[in-house]
Amino acid sequence: MSSSPSWNNVLILGGGQLGRMMVLEGRGLPMKFGVLEGPGSPGCQVSDYCFTLSEAKEAVEWADVVTFEFEHVDDGVLQEAQQLSKLTPNLKAILPKRDRREERKLLSSLGLPVPRWYPAEDGREALRLLKDQFNNVGVVKSAKGGYDGKGQYFVRGDPSTAPIRESKEPFVVEDLVDFDYEASVVAVRGKDGEFRTYQPSFNVNKAGILIYSFGPTGDEAMTSYARRLAEALDYVGTMAVEFFVKESSVIVNEYAPRVHNTGHHTLDAARTSQFENHLRAIAGLPLGETQVHSAYGTVNILGLSDVPKEVLRYGRLHWYGKMEARKRRKMGHVNVLGEDIREVREKIDRVLSLLYPNGLDL
Repeated sequence: MSSSPSWNNVLILGGGQLGRMMVLEGRGLPMKFGVLEGPGSPGCQVSDYCFTLSEAKEAVEWADVVTFEFEHVDDGVLQEAQQLSKLTPNLKAILPKRDRREERKLLSSLGLPVPRWYPAEDGREALRLLKDQFNNVGVVKSAKGGYDGKGQYFVRGDPSTAPIRESKEPFVVEDLVDFDYEASVVAVRGKDGEFRTYQPSFNVNKAGILIYSFGPTGDEAMTSYARRLAEALDYVGTMAVEFFVKESSVIVNEYAPRVHNTGHHTLDAARTSQFENHLRAIAGLPLGETQVHSAYGTVNILGLSDVPKEVLRYGRLHWYGKMEARKRRKMGHVNVLGEDIREVREKIDRVLSLLYPNGLDL
């Protein structure tokens, strides 16, 4: 008989970098971890058990609680875990993320400020709406399957050559927001309704993918919007809400029902990381403190199979263990800390120059 307590068997659907960091951060808790992902994946490398999709039923039966690192995972497994009351967060939080039209409806129904938007059944209707409602200046987004900038088309003029014209897939057409900067809030909500947030971060994106983030910044509107959404969804776990900020106005861009890239700094800057707090929440444990102890920044490592050792002078490297480097693929990240944001920004610039001496290729 084992002399160690086992509070929960945790199954993570998906074994990418987020699953990997969740397992590593959970090693201080008496939990066993399984991932539903192929051998060699980042999460599988560090978990106790690796299940293939053909073993999904066995995996769900093994688990006390089932969670996920990414919302676009197998529907059948999600449904089975939900039916057994093991899925956390639940389907109510996931389903709007499967269709941007449903996400926009949800956010709008809660009175959250969002860009002006219209649903479109196919590419031709999207282009018609773009012309009639936005004077050919707007964003056309695939309703299903888009992330990290995929499936998004920015139009500032004649869209006659847009590749979506003949598409039969649904879209969302919305305002092209002239924002000053992008920001996000990472929050966590427990089974008992306890709600905590990490301080908001500034985010710098290029071609739809996060390059770096830094903080802390502060905006009570952001945290209040995140709380309103979490409570409406009866959410349990870590989530992120992304914003556009224009002068004093805050506009909700989207939410993520999971741990998030803009919360990676919490691994080194916060008393309890977003990953550990997610595990605490889904297991019904008390939430950890979310205060940061310094200014912070995160630089994503994109498409690189190697990293100059010099980056270790400026921050802590988190390598994901992916088998192959590809363009735009997140291979790891570097967290930097400082006395203030000025020092953090200087370190971010040095890390960027080391990683991408010839500039980013996205």
